Amino acid sequence: MKQSILILIFALSFAFSKDIEIPNNQAKIIAHKIWINEGAGKKRYLVWWNRGEEFASLGVGHFIWFTEDKPMWFFHAFPDMLRYITAHGAKPPKWLTPDSKCIWSSYDEWKRAKAKNTPKMRELSKFLYRTRALQAKYMVHRLSITYPKLLKYAPNKKTRQKIAHNFNRLLYKNGKIDSQGAYILVDYLNFKGDGTLESERYQGKGWGLYQVLLHMDNKGNPYKAFAKSARFILDRLIRVSPPKRRLFRFKKGWFNRIKTYEKEN
Repeated sequence: MKQSILILIFALSFAFSKDIEIPNNQAKIIAHKIWINEGAGKKRYLVWWNRGEEFASLGVGHFIWFTEDKPMWFFHAFPDMLRYITAHGAKPPKWLTPDSKCIWSSYDEWKRAKAKNTPKMRELSKFLYRTRALQAKYMVHRLSITYPKLLKYAPNKKTRQKIAHNFNRLLYKNGKIDSQGAYILVDYLNFKGDGTLESERYQGKGWGLYQVLLHMDNKGNPYKAFAKSARFILDRLIRVSPPKRRLFRFKKGWFNRIKTYEKEN
């Protein structure tokens, strides 16, 4: 019976082709949790630029916004997010479009604008604050796109079944979207990627959502099972990464983030 259920889930997963849809109340819950993780739930961190980085980080998910002269290999998430939320009713400032490059060319320029609280800084902050739920819906949209990608990446039927089983038991509870499970999947995807890029490996080991779902126990409380697996994967990342990266510095913060996965709604 258990094997039949897994096969059914596997078959349904491949038929899944439309966006996962969540109601506004769940979107608000997910947005707030991710905002706390990325920006301590404070408005001043909605428009941010980390010292030493070459791009701004915006919104509840700190979506990357490249400057015109310094495109990076990271996923350029802010324009994609903006395109999604404007298509779903958001009204950005007139000067802002999905094709706009970052309006600051450097950390120092952003810092000056932040200190002066320039008109564009104020408009952008207000826009990102009032669209928090839509930003969360965009992140769930990304999860919708990622799910079949994870299944396609899996090398065999058994692995695909496990990925599908663990994904679905997090996302659904009693046949409905579970906001805590959705938060876990969306947050980890935003935090560490999907795990399918071969370029994102140290000593052949990845650290994305795929790796956590694959290592995750099939039984028991899905929140705790995912958190336990995530701690293992991130601890392994620290061990196999080049020493010069000094990833051990982030372990406490990473594990504190993972603790939020174990809590009920």
